Amino acid sequence: MADRPSYMPYGGLPVSLPRPSPWTAEFPDRELEGRFRSERSRGMRGTFLVVLVLILAMLGALVPLDLARLEAEWLSLALGLRGIFAVMLVAAAVSVWRWPERLLTAAPLTGIGVTLLTLALTFVYGLEHSNPALDVSQFAFVGVVFVLLLPNTGRWRWGLTAVLLLATWGVVLGSAAGAEEAEARLAGLFVSFVLLALLAIAHREDTLRHWQFAAMDRLVRMSTTDPLTGVANRRGFFDAAEAARHRTRLEEEPLTVVLLDLDHFKGVNDRHGHAVGDEVLRRTARVLGDALKPGETLARLGGEEFGVLLPGVPLERAEKRAQGLRSEVEALCVQSGNAVVRMTASVGVAAWMPEESVDAVLARADLGMYEAKAEGRNCVRVQADDAA
Repeated sequence: MADRPSYMPYGGLPVSLPRPSPWTAEFPDRELEGRFRSERSRGMRGTFLVVLVLILAMLGALVPLDLARLEAEWLSLALGLRGIFAVMLVAAAVSVWRWPERLLTAAPLTGIGVTLLTLALTFVYGLEHSNPALDVSQFAFVGVVFVLLLPNTGRWRWGLTAVLLLATWGVVLGSAAGAEEAEARLAGLFVSFVLLALLAIAHREDTLRHWQFAAMDRLVRMSTTDPLTGVANRRGFFDAAEAARHRTRLEEEPLTVVLLDLDHFKGVNDRHGHAVGDEVLRRTARVLGDALKPGETLARLGGEEFGVLLPGVPLERAEKRAQGLRSEVEALCVQSGNAVVRMTASVGVAAWMPEESVDAVLARADLGMYEAKAEGRNCVRVQADDAA
């Protein structure tokens, strides 16, 4: 049987998108799946915390019922279980508040804990003295909250549903004989249907969310990535610059821009052809990208011009970093038939000043780059803050 194509048709055109797993709704690409989980977790953290607060309030509201209906060791056991319940919910809230990326694991684990503790409290109260339909139906409520409302990974959702079904039928089989047993069995069948329906709905929604995320990710990458070199394009550079500017202003750190232009690049295209010129650009982007640190951004701004954002790097150190980037370009060799193509670069450096626009700091870095070209090329020139 042939594999299904990994694209989703859009209009009359096939748009290449990664296909989520039919069973877990997860991307085979772990990096893409990780970014999906991170975004989903941050978006649902508030909902999760609100749910935990409501469950804690319900726990507190049921304590008077424990005091009224239970005696001696049964009361102590019920209060102890409610204490464990509360500690578990608080621990889950603190964990997700500090590490939002844990939500897709913390939510189903909390759901399993809620299910098991609810089951234990049900048996503490005694099935022979309670309403079996109500005891069974409470697991449908847990399913609505933790299977459908809160996000999970596909595997955890299957596991949580299995635990809920086992708890449901544990109560059903423990119910008294006679009419109450028949009522419990009927409620068990209904709750099982509800839980499986919730699983199917949640799985379908999760698959659609994965498709949507993949489509948006593809659109963003297409609009912010240079197709030739694979680094950011001008739009991507401006977006990254604004984000870096916001972070560095909050943390009161410097932000430096490096502008790098390949010398005599037109001659490479004229003598060796555009295919070699394209390879020079790809190799240049690769060596420059390898020389950067996490959090720094490389972009092809147009033609043979590259821009680099260095957050947290003051002007003095940025000049040294720019010298290193220039040296990387100078050491680059590209084979063209029997000839070896070598390149140099003219580099301008400017520190981003407060209240300055992206265009303004680029203009100052551009002045530095033209000074480098005017002074013989293959060198770095720092543009002073007031030189514009």
